[in-house]
Amino acid sequence: MRLFLGAVLAAVLSFGWGMLSWQVLDWRQNGIHGFSQESEVGAMIKKSAPDGSGIYVLPHLNRPSDMALPDEIAASQAAYDKAMSEGPYVYAIVRPGRAQWDRPTQLIYSFVRSLLCCIILGMLLKATTIPYAARIAFVAAAGLFAGLAVDAPMYVWFEMAGRDLGVAIADHVIEWSLAGAVLGLFCGKEPTFQDGF
Repeated sequence: MRLFLGAVLAAVLSFGWGMLSWQVLDWRQNGIHGFSQESEVGAMIKKSAPDGSGIYVLPHLNRPSDMALPDEIAASQAAYDKAMSEGPYVYAIVRPGRAQWDRPTQLIYSFVRSLLCCIILGMLLKATTIPYAARIAFVAAAGLFAGLAVDAPMYVWFEMAGRDLGVAIADHVIEWSLAGAVLGLFCGKEPTFQDGF
């Protein structure tokens, strides 16, 4: 019961930080840019996304068929390498058509995501025998891990700007330090003399 109560309270803090980070602070918005001639770009995207919603990249490596000759494979790779070098490069999540924008449902999903994360981290903390400050550091380290595991590959492979990577990782560390301050009160044990402290 303590685990669930701690997870709920920590999830409220995690969710609140997310709202503050995305809606109030401008550190995320500074890295998000719009296209000039947006309506023309949007029309081109609708016309040029034949597979519907999904992840699209430009340039895209069109792999030759299994029956292709070595020269055809080499030519395809060379054309791709040239296009990557010269640009433009785009990695985007695309929804070419209509969708129902349902903010309340998104907020519920966001809170459930925070709650699930807090339950997992609380279960890990329950197995620890460390001081309260170390429990906060433990959860903050989980935030750092999340940034390195999820956001750093976007920097390595998909040309995410270094500034945006720094903001994303800092966001994770702050969020989970705050949540850890609550989780640490409910989960984990203080070490005793018998534990060697």
